[in-house]
Amino acid sequence: MIEVKDVSKTYGGRQVLDAVSLEAPDGCVTGLVGPNGAGKSTLLKAIAGVSIPDAGSVLIDGMSRASSPRPPRQLGAFLSAEAIPPHLTGRAFLRFVCDLAHVPAERAQALLQVVDLLPAQNRRVRTYSLGMRQRLGIAAALVADPRNLILDEPINGLDPEAIQWLRQFLVDEARRGRAILLSSHHMAELALVADRIAVLQDGSIVRHGSTSSFVTATQLDVYIESDQLAGALSALERAGHAIVAQGRGAVVRGARPDEVGRIVFGAGIGLSHLSALSKTLEQTYFETLSTRDPSNGPS
Repeated sequence: MIEVKDVSKTYGGRQVLDAVSLEAPDGCVTGLVGPNGAGKSTLLKAIAGVSIPDAGSVLIDGMSRASSPRPPRQLGAFLSAEAIPPHLTGRAFLRFVCDLAHVPAERAQALLQVVDLLPAQNRRVRTYSLGMRQRLGIAAALVADPRNLILDEPINGLDPEAIQWLRQFLVDEARRGRAILLSSHHMAELALVADRIAVLQDGSIVRHGSTSSFVTATQLDVYIESDQLAGALSALERAGHAIVAQGRGAVVRGARPDEVGRIVFGAGIGLSHLSALSKTLEQTYFETLSTRDPSNGPS
């Protein structure tokens, strides 16, 4: 488990992180989202031990990295493909990381296969595409088979096949009990793998919870169709609901399916279609950012 407790960080007089608290539980993929400049990368660097917070603490499985007997086994981190030396081959880079982590060099070969880079293992990193460097960076984070994993924008530069591989990898690793925390701008992909979501805005966590509750909490629109649509809409309008025509039916704003059904059926009118309209993670994310009142602080 990754635990962030009241972490604050200031750069050049600017408050980048403001008393951020966050948990990434074991067996879950936790998605960290937020606009550019929100502090996502700074937070991940603080968790990885690359940046020292001004205040607060980070615990990995209940202990700090400084007190861990073997930090690489405790936490694996991929923060940027730019940090990979371009003059090394993919194989040489992973063997170097294995040496730093006191892991047998043979582990490099196995990981090259995991991330599908065996055919390119003897090429220099400078010849790799961004997607290939991303996969190499993920492999480096896995060298010591860490119990916890953080990934900063791992989807960037990946082709569709690599994205599919990463999606399955994240799900499988979480099922193995690993705690995974990743930042991403790819909301549709994140919605497919994340169990939990945390929204960071202006250095503060403004919303967090399970992905299902994050989305379903806003399921307040209902789509209906009926052979007696005009009568159904009239009954709903009398009950105070806003209606928007759509396709062969209409969308009832701010309503629950059971409520709509009760009103329409109570008026003696049948429905041929009744369903809740789920908002996407992306829609909910933008609503969260737009409706937050800065004067109220983090929600």
